[in-house]
Amino acid sequence: MNKNEKIKVCILQNGLARGGTDTFVINLCRAIDKDKFDITVVNSCLVPEKNVREPDLLETGVQLIYTSDVGLGLKDKIQHLKMLYHILKKGEFDVFQTNVDLFNGPNLFIAWLAGVSIRCCHSHNSMQERELIEGNTLAVRLYQNFMRFLCWHFANRHSGCSEKAMDFLFKGHDWYQDQYPIVVNNGIDIERFRNFRKQDKILKKKELGLTAKYNLLTVGHFSAQKNSLFIADTIGRFLKQRVDCDFVWVGIGPKEEECKRILADYDVLDQIHFLGRRADVNEIMQCCDLFFMPSAFEGLGIVIIEAQAAGLPCIVSDVVPVEANCGACQYISLNEKKETWIDSINKILDGEKILKVDGSKMQKFSIKCMTEQMQQIFQKNKKKHENRICKSSY
Repeated sequence: MNKNEKIKVCILQNGLARGGTDTFVINLCRAIDKDKFDITVVNSCLVPEKNVREPDLLETGVQLIYTSDVGLGLKDKIQHLKMLYHILKKGEFDVFQTNVDLFNGPNLFIAWLAGVSIRCCHSHNSMQERELIEGNTLAVRLYQNFMRFLCWHFANRHSGCSEKAMDFLFKGHDWYQDQYPIVVNNGIDIERFRNFRKQDKILKKKELGLTAKYNLLTVGHFSAQKNSLFIADTIGRFLKQRVDCDFVWVGIGPKEEECKRILADYDVLDQIHFLGRRADVNEIMQCCDLFFMPSAFEGLGIVIIEAQAAGLPCIVSDVVPVEANCGACQYISLNEKKETWIDSINKILDGEKILKVDGSKMQKFSIKCMTEQMQQIFQKNKKKHENRICKSSY
């Protein structure tokens, strides 16, 4: 490659919605140095409601190519891999970077077959939802071990959003001794989460119908990973005690109706605001008083970073990686009784416990810092990386 030519990078992503991985890819494409890197994103999801942020990606000026939907079955997965091979061969890419966790493995193998010299495997989670639902069965273990083998051996750059995420995808390997590992801090646009004036907040609360003294918030898919049934049961009990509080729930998903039934049994539905999928989460956060996220597992939990950027104290489960704590997180074990969680909420709302954001920790999660880290990974003659805190203001 001529040193004056751009480095051609192909990024694989499964969907362009509002999840942490989707945001990671879009923010990276927006901020990466276009004078040095030529970016193509390959999307293996064809479901319209899971690609609502396609316009955001296209606005960054990168090329977007769709393959086959890998969520539909084996035939479609094979079709996707065939299409990916032809894309990589035709595009003569220097770098292939993939963000689909365990399924990174087959895609990295295809990139190796296509002759892509730099193959980056990125881990965004600390567990597989299938394992959470089905248990650690023989079929699950065999699948995970085979995929991990492919991820490790066909990648020559190993990275992830936290050490927990790295441990999950590269289990059995001393990834921290490898020449190219790196924990990349998912970047957010910090200013978007702290730019509300008092009058803006008043108008937004009126728009959302938030009239309670205190508003609690959760953001996430109604799923096993986000522990939605636990949220519904805990918040149902809490709201029976606190008529001065409402609960704001942003997200959609398969467990939504079951959660509504639980809350109906507690007779607190009039204190719940189901907002569905939203593009204004940054504004909603600035209208709330506490963030609640008792996840069953997380690779990082970028929405927790966003909540802290908005100044919210956060009550989270102890499976959330410590990297997500910018000073305003209280960790509670999922083995604790619901009363323990409720007591913690009460203490924070009543001012008995104060949680404040540490600006020096928050600065690690700027988009600038994340982009600098990823550009180092994409460099052809990359030296051994040393994790550094970027110099960005908070």
